[in-house]
Amino acid sequence: MIMQKDLNQISSIIEAVKKQLTNGDIRTAKEWIAQLEALSQNTLDVNLQFQAYVTIAKYYRRIRNYDESAGRFRKALNMVSAIDQKELAKVIIDAHLVYITLETEYNQLKKARTTVAKLLDWLDKNRPDDHLAYGLTYRSLGNIFFADDDIQGGIKQMEKALAYFYKIYPVTHPVTLDVINIISNAYIKIENFESARLPYEKLLQEYQKRNDQAEVASTLLKIGEIYYYTNLKQARSSIMKALKIFEETFEAGHEDIIKALMMLGEIDENIGNYPRAVNYYQKALGQILTSRQNTDAIVVYTYAKIGMILIKMDKLAEAKSYLEEGLALSENFPNIRLQFLYGLGKIYSFEKNYDAAFVIFREFLQRLEASGHKYCKSYADTLQAIAFNDLEQQKLNEALKHYCEALSIYEKLVSTSCREEKGLAYIRLGYCYEHIEEKDLEKAEQSYEKGFRILDKVNDTGLLEEALAAMIDFYNRTNQPKKRKIYADKLVKLQTRD
Repeated sequence: MIMQKDLNQISSIIEAVKKQLTNGDIRTAKEWIAQLEALSQNTLDVNLQFQAYVTIAKYYRRIRNYDESAGRFRKALNMVSAIDQKELAKVIIDAHLVYITLETEYNQLKKARTTVAKLLDWLDKNRPDDHLAYGLTYRSLGNIFFADDDIQGGIKQMEKALAYFYKIYPVTHPVTLDVINIISNAYIKIENFESARLPYEKLLQEYQKRNDQAEVASTLLKIGEIYYYTNLKQARSSIMKALKIFEETFEAGHEDIIKALMMLGEIDENIGNYPRAVNYYQKALGQILTSRQNTDAIVVYTYAKIGMILIKMDKLAEAKSYLEEGLALSENFPNIRLQFLYGLGKIYSFEKNYDAAFVIFREFLQRLEASGHKYCKSYADTLQAIAFNDLEQQKLNEALKHYCEALSIYEKLVSTSCREEKGLAYIRLGYCYEHIEEKDLEKAEQSYEKGFRILDKVNDTGLLEEALAAMIDFYNRTNQPKKRKIYADKLVKLQTRD
């Protein structure tokens, strides 16, 4: 027979394990769990046994042992009718909610839904005025719908949860804010951007009434994020207002200032206002470097952004400076490093620093291949860039080899995704076949004609003119006046077209 001291010991262990789990001290908790399991099996105190099972279940959930955790939760919940439901009401509710979360995490959605139904039934009978419990339950049900890819159903349940939370919390309470954010993000997923924005418009009014400038700015930033999907002008206006408040409220380097500047840079980049985009990214970089936070990733990302936009602006000297500085910091960020490599390869090629360009392009190709992305457009484009550098150096055999390698990849891709690149590669391959020592004029003509047929489907007059000029020159050099006239007529027609 278990003694009173054992009951006291069970209670003490339960409290100790709760504290250890809260503090993340899993090792110490583990030492108590075996003892708690043994004692709880022998006690006749069902209230204590129930609490022990719940505590053990939470421990196993923390160490990601689904079977043990789910088993203990089920044992506990099967005991609910036998325990003091009034005294242990909060523990009962919490056990249901954590178990629902567990089953949802492991995609056992039928079990999760069944438990929600049982909890709602229990609340109706025992805690009909517990608005918090109802809100938490409907929030859990919403998460089940989301896990089942039913976004509309998830929104509906989350809105029920929010209605209960509004009965006990102000609109600005962390619990209500969390649900508002969940609902808004769900509306964004189904592209109902107005419904996503409206809760934040209401929040904005509330914060303005309170004159809480920091929250006003944060909400304006969120509204700007949502406008980003539908109206870049409105997005920019909202974020500009937020930035002004952030700069007046926070010290330099604050994460919200950085976020606002980065978003403004992205907006201007997307609308093609590159000078203004660079200006915002440069300001953001200055703020990041001022910050004391560990922001290596964002530093590297921002260097890449500035450098690549400067390339688009033909400011290659400035671009080179940013890309070289960023490259030195990018070793731990392989995806961003690829941007530096590609950008610098293009710049070195423009500078006719072909050896440096080849070293950079070679690393780019090696990294793509190592990540399993050899057969992609970027890999083929880089081979074509190397081939063009070979042509510039009159290394025709090397150029031919690299164009063939690039085309072998382009041919495996969806034809419409790389028509321009593939067409140009065939034109230049034709040039290689025509001019290598062991000329192959038949293959040269086939390549020229195939390149032209591809580029003839592209809506780019400049590229088509380049292809036609290449065809005319080829047939002129090979003394084929009839074919030369065909393509010369096409060029005249193209140039006189409205």
